[in-house]
Formats: sequence, C-alpha cells, structure tokens
Amino acid sequence: MMKKYLIVLFFILFAGLSSISAQVTTVNNAAEKESIDNFVLNDAVTMYPNPVRNFLIIRSSYPITRIQVYSLLGDLVKDELGNDVERINMSSLNSGIYMIKIYSNQFFVTKKLIKK
Repeated sequence: MMKKYLIVLFFILFAGLSSISAQVTTVNNAAEKESIDNFVLNDAVTMYPNPVRNFLIIRSSYPITRIQVYSLLGDLVKDELGNDVERINMSSLNSGIYMIKIYSNQFFVTKKLIKK
C-alpha cells in the first residue's frame, strides 16, 4: 500500500515540476523576444532634426502607433496617438532635454531629444 502512495506522490511532484519549468521557459522566451524586438525597433527608427526647434520628423520601417515626450523629471509633456505619426509640433515645449518614447504595436524605443 505504501508503494502506491509513493508512486502517486512521485507523479504529482514530477508533473508539478514540469509545469513550473514550462512556465519559466515561456516567460523567458517572451522577455527575450521583447528585448530583441525593441533592439530592432531602435535601429529602425530615426528622428530629425535633433536638436529640434519647431517640428520633429520621425521615420520608421515599422508602423508608429504612439509617441510620448517626457521631461527629465518624468512628466509626460506631449502624447500623440494614431497610426503612422510622423511629424510632431514641438514649438510649445521649453528649451531643454527630453526623452521621447516611440511605440510600434506592443514594443517601444526610448531616445533622447534636445529642444532649442
């Protein structure tokens, strides 16, 4: 009788460890895929002129779905939504250094922007 319980316990433990291993592998693969896609997106996105005075032009080989501009304090100062946002009016911003977050579907890239 004891052998039956030991065998059942062995199978329960084995099944539990297998499912934990499968979950960890899935999470690691998703994080790895996201970092690779963000790296590819960083190379695919160009913005000019930098430093900018009035209008910033953003070019990408991937569709741009959203652009957010943050101050160095982390405040959101500009948020542009829509497909294929390519030209942004920056004339309302004060001179300084900003961080710009460019989204393409679920991935994004962050770049430094200087406003004159």
